[in-house]
Amino acid sequence: MQASVKIMGTDVDMLSNDVFIKKINEYLTTEQLQVIFFASAELLKQIEEDENNRRLLDITELFLPGMEELLKDYQVEELKAGDMVVSCKSFGLVLENLKKEDRTVYIVAESEEDAGMLKDYCLHMQPELKIIGASIYATDTDGAAVVNEINSKIPDFLLLDLPIGKQEDFIVEHIAHLNAKLCIAIGGVAELVMASKQKKQGLLEKLHLDSFFHKIFTK
Repeated sequence: MQASVKIMGTDVDMLSNDVFIKKINEYLTTEQLQVIFFASAELLKQIEEDENNRRLLDITELFLPGMEELLKDYQVEELKAGDMVVSCKSFGLVLENLKKEDRTVYIVAESEEDAGMLKDYCLHMQPELKIIGASIYATDTDGAAVVNEINSKIPDFLLLDLPIGKQEDFIVEHIAHLNAKLCIAIGGVAELVMASKQKKQGLLEKLHLDSFFHKIFTK
């Protein structure tokens, strides 16, 4: 099943986890790089406020909800019961599938610390996952050099964790030159992705997202 819902003026894809993984495997067999976003509230807000940011949607194959809270108007519990993708927690299925299909992974993050944390998380979830490299894309980084480094490894899968704004600019500017089959962007929800393996109460309060959502959805 696949449909879409309107969140903050943007169409967000809704599909089952089974369909999601089937699409992942389809994308991994194509020659052209396919892009998937797990969208945060911050990204949706930027798209809503700046029409120029909507160009991102034109090059994105799937634009998925990164947080359950985004679906507060769409009976999220029923969606979960139907095994729909309702948050970035479905990323764990992606890692499982990449390992099963013997695919290679390359990480791009803003700092060595972020890259290390993301690598540790991926290997915690799938110890035999083939992570073949990582690049740091900071404010003063030469984007072309990062692209060249990625292309030298020819990864199947590119995992992107950059700040909102920088992440989207990187994709728009470099997508035509990246030698990979699939890119999933988790910037803005990466902490939630990595926290998903732990059963913690009060996750929104811990990540200081409760007041953020209140400001966004009460405007």
